[in-house]
Amino acid sequence: MDFRFTPDEQAFHQEVQDFINQLLPKDWLGVDPDGHNEQADEELHQFDLQVRKALAAKGWLGLHWPKKYGGQEAPMMKRFILEQELIYRGVPYWAVSAALMTGDMILQFGTDEQKERFVPPITRGEVQWCVGMSEPDAGSDLANLKLRATEDGDSFVLNGQKTWQTGGYYADWSIVYARTDPTVKKQKGITTFLVDLKSPGITMRRIPQMTGHPAFCEIFYDNVRVPKANVLGAVNAGWSVALFGVATEKSFGYWLINSGRRDLELLVKYCRETKDIEGRPICEDPLIRSRLAQLAIELEVGRNLGMRLNWMATKGMPIIAPACQLKPFGGSILQRLGNLGVQILGLYGPLDEESKWVRLRGRMKYLYLAAVAMTIEGGTNEASRNTIASVGLGLPRQ
Repeated sequence: MDFRFTPDEQAFHQEVQDFINQLLPKDWLGVDPDGHNEQADEELHQFDLQVRKALAAKGWLGLHWPKKYGGQEAPMMKRFILEQELIYRGVPYWAVSAALMTGDMILQFGTDEQKERFVPPITRGEVQWCVGMSEPDAGSDLANLKLRATEDGDSFVLNGQKTWQTGGYYADWSIVYARTDPTVKKQKGITTFLVDLKSPGITMRRIPQMTGHPAFCEIFYDNVRVPKANVLGAVNAGWSVALFGVATEKSFGYWLINSGRRDLELLVKYCRETKDIEGRPICEDPLIRSRLAQLAIELEVGRNLGMRLNWMATKGMPIIAPACQLKPFGGSILQRLGNLGVQILGLYGPLDEESKWVRLRGRMKYLYLAAVAMTIEGGTNEASRNTIASVGLGLPRQ
């Protein structure tokens, strides 16, 4: 395993960096920490659309997908390089990632008709997707989902609720997991659907996060009709689709590592430039130096784990257990980084961007609040460790 880029990969890496430099405002620090009102949220959404269109114009959406569906059939490493740089620089990317994850799933499990219908609009940046997994009683235990899908003629009728759907408010379509057979083992009675979120019977309610961003949604299904042609995979075989999707989502841990690298650099820069009450740079404090160094070590370990995960994916190796190693590791690091950041900033730490006394534009406060969910969303750390034990280590289930 060689982490060094080939000349072609290095050239692409530079091209991506140049693209991002042109795309982002010069003072960009990532998602606006003060974007907790409707106007700021709408502005962020519009910027997200701009990013998606710019990526589509470059042909970078679905880089490794087949050319007949709008991809470039590029090596997976190029997609990895692109995502790594976008996340490191704080480019709005979650919406794009949800669409790409959906495209991966359709290419893996979809019919030829579904691939031709749904994948090209993703590569053109025209359609936004989200994923409906979690429910009030089905989070990490996805098999406990209750949303029902009842067969009726040439359709299935959906009734129930999904929650914590990231980006659902702005999405056009959703992958939805529903129970089609309640009489069999929980994992055996689930089916995956491709659902038009403009369908009659669908209502949404936004859920603000502690950061103020209303990124999540509850989505309610009241006699929503979904054509049988929109079943992804086979009826009652949705668990296999879900496992594929979960393996992809667990690589979210590498997102956390890359965003953490940027936040650590900002914090180190602040420590170099800021002096204590005695006029000495606070980076000379032994305790601060030690804690920053420890986080640097952990982030580098996480980065190497992410590189290894990507290498395994390019070789077609199983990645569920390695991805589950990275997810809790990355989330825990960001929690410690956010905690350290607000401690170092002291009384400046909790300030919002509108305060004239704010430091780092409120980035550390935002990270401190956002990181609370990072060991929960996308599957709890405990669930990830169970997967590592059973799938990775071959230990018996409890």
